[in-house]
Amino acid sequence: MLSPGEIEDPQITSEQLLSLKADIRIINMLEELAHKHCPSQFQDIESGGKISKSNDKASALIDEGRKMFRQKNYMKALLAFTQSIANALDKTEILGLAYGGRAEVLFQRGFFKECLQDIERALENNYPKDLVGKLLEKKTQAELNKATQKIKKFHEDVPALIHPNPKISCAADNVEILKDDYGGRHVVATKNIEAGEIISIEKPYAVAIGTKPSQRFLHCHECLETCFNLIPCPGCRTALYCSEKCRDTAREFYHYSECDLCQFDFNELLNVKTVLKGLKELSTVSADVQQFDGTMYKSDRYEEIQVLQTNKEKRSVRDLFEAANEACIVLHFLTKYSDFFTKVQISSDRLKELLFHHYFNTTLNKISVEKIKKASVDTEFHEVGEAIYAFSSLLNHHCYGNVAASFYGSTLVLRAAKNIKTGESCCLTYRNYNFAEFPKLVRSHQLFKYYQFTCTCQACENNWPIFDCLDSGDVEAYQQLAEEVKKALSEANVDINGILKVVTKKVKEFSAAEPTKVDVNVKRIFCDLLKFSGNKIFEF
Repeated sequence: MLSPGEIEDPQITSEQLLSLKADIRIINMLEELAHKHCPSQFQDIESGGKISKSNDKASALIDEGRKMFRQKNYMKALLAFTQSIANALDKTEILGLAYGGRAEVLFQRGFFKECLQDIERALENNYPKDLVGKLLEKKTQAELNKATQKIKKFHEDVPALIHPNPKISCAADNVEILKDDYGGRHVVATKNIEAGEIISIEKPYAVAIGTKPSQRFLHCHECLETCFNLIPCPGCRTALYCSEKCRDTAREFYHYSECDLCQFDFNELLNVKTVLKGLKELSTVSADVQQFDGTMYKSDRYEEIQVLQTNKEKRSVRDLFEAANEACIVLHFLTKYSDFFTKVQISSDRLKELLFHHYFNTTLNKISVEKIKKASVDTEFHEVGEAIYAFSSLLNHHCYGNVAASFYGSTLVLRAAKNIKTGESCCLTYRNYNFAEFPKLVRSHQLFKYYQFTCTCQACENNWPIFDCLDSGDVEAYQQLAEEVKKALSEANVDINGILKVVTKKVKEFSAAEPTKVDVNVKRIFCDLLKFSGNKIFEF
């Protein structure tokens, strides 16, 4: 793909580009520059040809999986067999062998339910007849062991919304959406909210899995749930799902055309998924989708996503070029290698505009979906992927946010991280740029780089010092709490809700106007425990 540096021209500024007003005029001007400086960029991508499923590749991965299994490196064996399943042609012996190999790994690690599912899949995909007897023996053993299998929950049950908001589909009745010239649209408490209270429970509009093997081959590409026995898309070697339901949902809303892009080794792109799903949802997409009219704000509706902020007017020429170039490349491949335009009634120019718009829209508003390994000392987070949320994206930033986020699969639950007063803004800390860890200068630079705003929160305006320079606070009370939490987390059956009740009480006590070291630490433990009720990292 053409580098933005190759089209840099001192005669062109972002102000000049934006003066063209219409997105399509900006895109077309930048497209002309791309063709001028690198006319062969489409051919460069196409030169490798389609990366189709390959039984040769799948067979080599089966060999790798067996090798790792013999070495008792079960995680690498699992990854190899899952990659083999993604590459193998449907209803072939190779696919059956890959399922059979993964079933053996799952049996060895005590995942008997998943093992039995893979055995059935192996038998449905021409597993070698001379090996069926051994596979059925393994099935009998797994069925006997299944009754004693401990249920491994990758997260607690998603909490319920007890008092739903009449105007916001995913939120509780303790908040509302307001708009002003300074903060734009933002979320405000309509009543006093106590620490731990739920603010919203929101499913994403679209998700994109990460590119690392530990992300792609251990999580569903539709719901982002941890899954050790993913099933493949029959058309491409990229997409993997936890169930037929998720596979069918993806196919219906966006993978109907994304699949064609995946065959050219495109990574899953959040803006592309958003556009494809939006186009599927609406028979036509008008140039100006109506703003939220105050009746009901819905997280699962394209209009709410389409009107999220882009900050396009603050972008550099480089940013504008990258967005325009990607839009043109995606359009080229959809036009040449898919039947996209027979399924969706939209002009090429309008599609480019939407891809261009959502490049900035999703870049600015996307949220990283995480899972957590520990919830006290040395907390460890792993990113699973990225998602776009219509409501959660409206929360403004604060360098000492009063809202905590936790993920259940891709479902995002927002809770009060401390007491919030009526009329107070509900704020997250973007990218964890909190005052205790990062000096004001660093926070300001990074926030402007990613979000194009200068933070004026209380921590910034009053120049709160970093953690090491804060007053200590009630150290004895904190140490007692920390020991209590550490002991509770070390027990075989962790009662996360019981621990949360204890810590929630302390959070309400430790809430000085300007925080101490103890305030910061108690809030951190509280937020980590909330995250720990969500997605967890399990040793396989």
